Amino acid sequence: MKKLGLILLGAFVLLAMPVICVAENELTIIVYMVNDDKDTTLENANFRNLNNLKAWGPGENKTLLVQLDGLSTGSSDEQKLNYKGGSRLRIEKNKLIDEGVLGETNMGSPQTLWDCLKWAHDKYPAKHYGLIINSHGSGLFTWWGDGSVSASEPGKVVFNPDRRPGRFVAYDHTDHDALTIFEIAEVLKAFNSRFKQTGKFDVVGFDACMPCGVEALYQLRDACDYMVGSPETTPINGFNYDAMARLMAKNSTIKPETFAADMAESLNNSQIGAWKTSQSAQLVFAVNQLSMQLLNAMNETGKSFALRGQAAFGKGTNYWNLNKVAEAFYRENSDLNGASNQAVIKQMGKELIDAIEAARITRNGVVSITWPQKAEYQKYHAFYKALDMSRDSKWDEVLDRRELGIK
Repeated sequence: MKKLGLILLGAFVLLAMPVICVAENELTIIVYMVNDDKDTTLENANFRNLNNLKAWGPGENKTLLVQLDGLSTGSSDEQKLNYKGGSRLRIEKNKLIDEGVLGETNMGSPQTLWDCLKWAHDKYPAKHYGLIINSHGSGLFTWWGDGSVSASEPGKVVFNPDRRPGRFVAYDHTDHDALTIFEIAEVLKAFNSRFKQTGKFDVVGFDACMPCGVEALYQLRDACDYMVGSPETTPINGFNYDAMARLMAKNSTIKPETFAADMAESLNNSQIGAWKTSQSAQLVFAVNQLSMQLLNAMNETGKSFALRGQAAFGKGTNYWNLNKVAEAFYRENSDLNGASNQAVIKQMGKELIDAIEAARITRNGVVSITWPQKAEYQKYHAFYKALDMSRDSKWDEVLDRRELGIK
């Protein structure tokens, strides 16, 4: 009887103990594929990417998930999965497993991104998380949706993580919407506060055109640890999904930094790098120090300045190679109109070069800075001013002074 009592007491204690959620996976990767385009080019490329993922599967202790949004007319791969509107898939070796059809889905909504990440966490919790946003991109400025450059309140985020489930990147043509960098940052910060016991979301990769700007890196500093992306337009096939899945399949554990670096370096593109968001504050500090000296130089001389040997990304002149900007000031390939602080500006250029290198975890990689010409800057002025970097540095004031004549 005494032995039975001890057993019952032990069972009671176990039942009374709080339930502890133990992460089942070492790593969960979510690929957020926005195939809803005006033609099938992106969708066809991503069908090939899905085949590359399933050729390897996620390997041991890892989960590989995909949420995709197909054309409104519908389409399917060889497994005849329903891609009309939104669908969720789990990738296993040689298998695409249907995790649910969502119907027409606005992939440019922060609520949709939140619901996707919450699904991944609730069903496949992990110690570490990676998010790859596979879509069209337009660089920092976002053209469609809430908080975009055309909105009445640029930078505004309409997002409530407690709502029941129902531009920068992720352009959804059916819903004419896109995710802004503001929206992505807020969704990830909500994920961290709800689901991460320690630290931040691990890796965010932008498989899109021109996302890798210093402003985006800084906006994500409290949202994730590593960012991967290109400052330039990218080929339609995007990331090397075959190499990514192979890395997952062949390694039982992968450090997030290793995953981020491998994702960038497997593309063999010297412009694409992986970056530590924790170093973005020092990077923006260096931009600010340079900016203050440039303002002093313009105020002293009453004139603007020019740089030689610069390179813009994309078809326009909104985004410039920050590496080259810093190099031009350090190498004195600049026209500062005889300003007395030229030696200080040279030193600030060197410190900016050092800050760029400290933030990068890959051998190569380029980060851009926004520097529009007058007409473009006038149109996007309010959006740019809403950024954290504009609040915490004087680069926007340099643009105000140089492009708009505002003192």
